[in-house]
Amino acid sequence: MSFIAQVTISIVIYFIIRFFYQKEKSLYFAGFIAAFSYVLIYLATYEIISIMPTIHFMVTGLSLLFIFIAYNEIIILERKVRKVKKGELINIDPFSVERNYKIVFKLLGIGLIFLSLALVSGFTLQTIFTANLLFKAIFTFIAWIIFLITFIGVQYANFPIKYATRSLFVSMWAVLGAYYMNSYLVGS
Repeated sequence: MSFIAQVTISIVIYFIIRFFYQKEKSLYFAGFIAAFSYVLIYLATYEIISIMPTIHFMVTGLSLLFIFIAYNEIIILERKVRKVKKGELINIDPFSVERNYKIVFKLLGIGLIFLSLALVSGFTLQTIFTANLLFKAIFTFIAWIIFLITFIGVQYANFPIKYATRSLFVSMWAVLGAYYMNSYLVGS
């Protein structure tokens, strides 16, 4: 099972939990269960040969998982804000947008920590700068910078939701680009 398939299964688990368990703490619960399921799927799929590659692939998968969760939740928040601005107060959640925004900020922080660990652990895997490591490092560093700017912007500069959504989307694709660039170069 590929790395992307493992992350996708964890994301599906996240969506299932969020759909059926719609309480105030469901975001924490769904995020934790999705992360735990990714670790279990990874450990069940791959044989642990060395500790550093295992750590690297786990934190990379978790960073991609949390980037996607934060991206998804920011899109949901943007829709809720638009409904409130239009005056559609029917069918909105019983808990506030502000509280969800704070939870998403915490998810952004967790994702940034995992992405930072993925960047650092990636440099420990290979000591020679080859083309595939260079592309992975560049794409991951771009994702990290975008993610850091989004994190700081949300916390300190009251970053508009639409810009946070766009930047998380670009960050998510940069991490996927690093993975696919590596797969393409190694496979060639």
